Parts: sequence; C-alpha cells; structure tokens
Amino acid sequence: MSKFTTSDGIKLYYEVNGEGKPIVFIHGWSADHTSFKPHVEELSKDFKVITYDLRGHGASDRPDKGLTLNRFAIDLEELMEYLNLKDVTVVGWSMGSSIIFDYVRTFGVSRLSSVCIVDMTPKLINDDEWKLGLYHGRFTVDDTFKALTTMCNSWMDFAKPFIKEAIPYLSEEQLKPIYEATSTNSPHVMYSMWIAMSANDYRDVLENITVPTFIIYGEKSTLYSSETARYLNSNIPNSEIVAFENCTHFLVLENPQKLVEIVKEAASR
Repeated sequence: MSKFTTSDGIKLYYEVNGEGKPIVFIHGWSADHTSFKPHVEELSKDFKVITYDLRGHGASDRPDKGLTLNRFAIDLEELMEYLNLKDVTVVGWSMGSSIIFDYVRTFGVSRLSSVCIVDMTPKLINDDEWKLGLYHGRFTVDDTFKALTTMCNSWMDFAKPFIKEAIPYLSEEQLKPIYEATSTNSPHVMYSMWIAMSANDYRDVLENITVPTFIIYGEKSTLYSSETARYLNSNIPNSEIVAFENCTHFLVLENPQKLVEIVKEAASR
C-alpha cells in the first residue's frame, strides 16, 4: 500500500502498475482509483499506469484543508514529481478533468504529452450567457445553493437522486451497491469540492491545452451535452471528439475497452 505525502502533509494513496510511457488516471468527485481497475489491467501491459485517490477520497487522508481544485492540481504535480514522471498522458473523468484544467492554468503543459477529458464542462454553473454546464444547461447558481443545503443536512439525501439521474437505466436493486460505496465518503469533502467545482470557470484555460487532446463524452449522458463537447473541441487546439454510443456519464465503467483504446491512442501521440 503506497502513500505519498504532499507538501502540506497530506498522505495520498497511489498505485503504479506496468512499465513504459506514463499514464495518470484522475477519478471523479466521490469516486476513487478503483474506477479504473479494468483499464489498468489492460494498459499496464504496455505502459506505466498510475492511479491514485484524491485527497479526501478513498484511502487517502480526509483533511479539513486543501479542498480546492487548485490544491488538487498541486497534489497532481507533486505526485508526478515524486514519481519522476515526464511526457505524461493524463486522463481525467468528470471532476478529474477540472483538475486537469486547473493543472494547466497553474503549471502549463510542459510535463504532459496528451490529455483525455472525459464527460466534463469547463464551467459547471449555467447562467443567461452560458448553457453548456451541468444538466444540459439547466443547473443554476440557485440550484447549487439548494444542492449544498441538502448535502450539508444529509449527504445521502443528495447523493441518491444524483446517482439515479446520472445512471437512469439502473433499477433500485442495482443501485444499492453504488449507494453503499457512495455512503463511505466524508460529507465535508463532498460539499467542499462541490463548492470548488461550482466556483470555477476554466474557459480561459482551454486555449492553453496545446498538447493532443481527446474530448470524450457519453451520448446518453444526463449531466453534460454533446454541445459541451463541441465547445471544448472548438476552443482546445489539436483536439478531437470521441462519442461513446449508448453510454452515460459513467462511460468509464460502461465501455472500459473503448476508453482503453482511446487512451492508447492518446499515449501514442
């Protein structure tokens, strides 16, 4: 069980599998490194694959400090420095993509060779001028305050309907193990990172992602739209869109083999 200590004293759990060109997977909000288990098994045959638990998630420390996307970006840089990783392909799912955006804002792309953005928007909150955020343009600042109030009252009162919205085809029985896993999260981390996602706008960063980039989205995602993917594509140089047919926001788990193929292609750039 490997752990790395950040510059502010937080222990992050990480795993390294395989040898070769490095690929770093960054999981989403409320998830952990196990989201990428099937991908690691396949990709580690040809690459060095790094997965880790974000601070506040999984087996990493769950502190009361550093619960911002900027600190998560710093954690990523410090982990890559600790492991002496260069020429890295980074894959960010959902909030993992927000961490990539913040990483590029803070550190640039000199350590990166390619990027995969998986079903995410550069700006979560919609307004009169922006309709490419959460829930296909329907989620406003008022909605995020209501969501935060619910989370602060009872984390699972928010988590259960959110999960049902994100994976609408699962029955209540099928959702039970997902609910159980989600309930192990620390509520203060969850609402702190929801604030972090709600507060940030990364549209000004996109032009600085100059390495080859794959913009991946689920055609049946209830969270983000194909128009969001096209916006990213039009603003990130040297990028291309990859649609996952019959997949939702959970395309990482729904079609892992296709994601493996895309990551392999990204790592070859």
